[in-house]
Amino acid sequence: MCLATVGPPGPPFSRVWPDPSWHGSCVYMCSERNGFHSHIDGGMNMPIVLVRVDDRLIHGQVAVGWTRTVGANHIVVANDEVARDATQKSLLKLAAPVGVKVSILSVTEAAALLVGPKAAKDRVMVLVRDPQSLLALMDGGVELTKVNVGNVRAAEGRVRLTKEVAASPEEIEAWKELDRRGVILEAVWLPGGAVTDFNSVIRQQ
Repeated sequence: MCLATVGPPGPPFSRVWPDPSWHGSCVYMCSERNGFHSHIDGGMNMPIVLVRVDDRLIHGQVAVGWTRTVGANHIVVANDEVARDATQKSLLKLAAPVGVKVSILSVTEAAALLVGPKAAKDRVMVLVRDPQSLLALMDGGVELTKVNVGNVRAAEGRVRLTKEVAASPEEIEAWKELDRRGVILEAVWLPGGAVTDFNSVIRQQ
């Protein structure tokens, strides 16, 4: 079982979230314990169970692996370009697991959703393509203390930081700013896989 704080500061309000199909283990990360939460009306916390940077957004690893591992029932994609592209939106929604709600929004719209009451009862996984989007979410009021860094592919003009993660100069500066803000950055390819301290990687740049 997993005990997560879902209430305001002070004497904790807690809720136990078991999943019998996983024999009592913690199927998805506790939002407060793992640093994923945002404030909604009245100061309560909305469970953001995973925040992931992945340039493919919704794909097999996310749809099957991460969604099930963290028990997400609502995927929020925060990306301005995709939010304006009906074709990309349709393809991403087709890639999502059956029964999981998908919201594909601009970064500004995503921040408003995450700090508002509409998704307060959902277990939300947030997906972005780049660290600049994370900074924009934080500037919009979303509190992030831990981020899962997934696949960000290499291309001309981009620096390879790990086997799976490359970055432009602008992205490196954004990663550094996230580090300065105290966000824990963990590069993890697959659920249960090896974890790389991405803060240390960024500090070497």
